[in-house]
Amino acid sequence: MTANRRSDGDEFEHRLLLYLTSLTGETFLYVKKIKNGIWVCKTAKNTWILKEFPTKEKIENQIYLTKLLFINGFHWTYRFHPVHAKKICFFEDRIFGLIEFIKKGSSFSYQTKNNRIQAIKLLSKFHEKTQLFANEFSTKLSFFNQIEKWETRLNDFISNFPQLKKFIPQYYIEVYVEWAKWSLHMLKQNKNYFNQQAKCVIHGDVAHHNFIYNFDQQLFLIDFDLIHLGSPVIDYLQFTNRILPYIEWSHHELQQMETIKDLLNHKAFVIALIYPTDVLREWNRFIRSKNKKNKDQSLAYLKEITFNQYEQRKSFANEMIKRI
Repeated sequence: MTANRRSDGDEFEHRLLLYLTSLTGETFLYVKKIKNGIWVCKTAKNTWILKEFPTKEKIENQIYLTKLLFINGFHWTYRFHPVHAKKICFFEDRIFGLIEFIKKGSSFSYQTKNNRIQAIKLLSKFHEKTQLFANEFSTKLSFFNQIEKWETRLNDFISNFPQLKKFIPQYYIEVYVEWAKWSLHMLKQNKNYFNQQAKCVIHGDVAHHNFIYNFDQQLFLIDFDLIHLGSPVIDYLQFTNRILPYIEWSHHELQQMETIKDLLNHKAFVIALIYPTDVLREWNRFIRSKNKKNKDQSLAYLKEITFNQYEQRKSFANEMIKRI
């Protein structure tokens, strides 16, 4: 291949550039891939993120959600390009969305108390606003079933036992399965809990990378790929599970956190915290993966959450059981 000849990727990006210029009426200067399904795009005045979506419904729901969020006073997320008020980007049998680029400030993680506080406040604001228009999505989004989700995750974990035992001593597998089964059994006896709360649009993926500080150090919530209808408790439960390793599985820390401390008075929420969702999720993902390099890199993290945090997790589970 000659030095001045474009690669297949360059050719595709050049075609994308021409398409976006034609679609929007703005001159796009470059389109550059930053990871699978994501490109950064620049015009003379603005920078945009181009994202590929799996279905027309997915992008339409997200366009509508962000529109309603801004209408109702939630400004801590991105907008879609104005062209999406009338058009979806269909290009070479693929679906794309142009999303406002948020210039990043300092990095965000759950390691600091201030970040955790800011995140739970922002999530609460998000739920407060999406409760106002949840009915708008009654025919667009499915209702999230936490028990069903976790049953599937546990069944997958059990099915993966032949591969798992190459990496995890049987004792640990049995303990994690026992915790999961006990938690699910108890949740089924309290299953109405997740339906008693006010219905809203839940985010569905409150991993740290979906919170970002902009250049003015305002915290933004991004990536609505996993939105569902449901109780805000679903997001708070996932949030709690995400932060527990960063607070060394301390129930005292949880009791000091706004929103979460009130939920700790609810039996079903406490029961749900005993389900080892991160261990099951990450090992299932590890077994599914065909990428040897990624698997090798993830082993250290898997060992950390499975073995190194085991005693802290066990102590936390015992504390939660005392509260039931």
